[in-house]
Amino acid sequence: MVEIAKAILEFIIVFLMIYSGYYFLSYKKLKKYDRKKSPVNIRYLVLKYNLDIVKLGYKRVFKTLMLSDSFIVAFMFVITRSVDNVYVRLLISFVLIFPMFAGVYYLIAAYYRKECE
Repeated sequence: MVEIAKAILEFIIVFLMIYSGYYFLSYKKLKKYDRKKSPVNIRYLVLKYNLDIVKLGYKRVFKTLMLSDSFIVAFMFVITRSVDNVYVRLLISFVLIFPMFAGVYYLIAAYYRKECE
């Protein structure tokens, strides 16, 4: 039970650190939506899922992506924390990160697509 509480606490700490980093380094500098200067994750949603970012609200979508990216990084940290070897940990993270991003971004796009209708 103590190990589960430690894992949850680590998750929360890492999540808050990553989210606050995103917030202060990216969100504070956010200007109006510009296709050429938009972040890669927003461009991915526009190209892959054909979302209208202007209609949805640029800052709103950016906040959602900040939350999801922070969740993914914190989750990957907690999942791989039991592996002692750095190289194996990096390999596991590399293998898991792409399907995780694809799945979470698919859910976000499905939510926003449903909302646009």
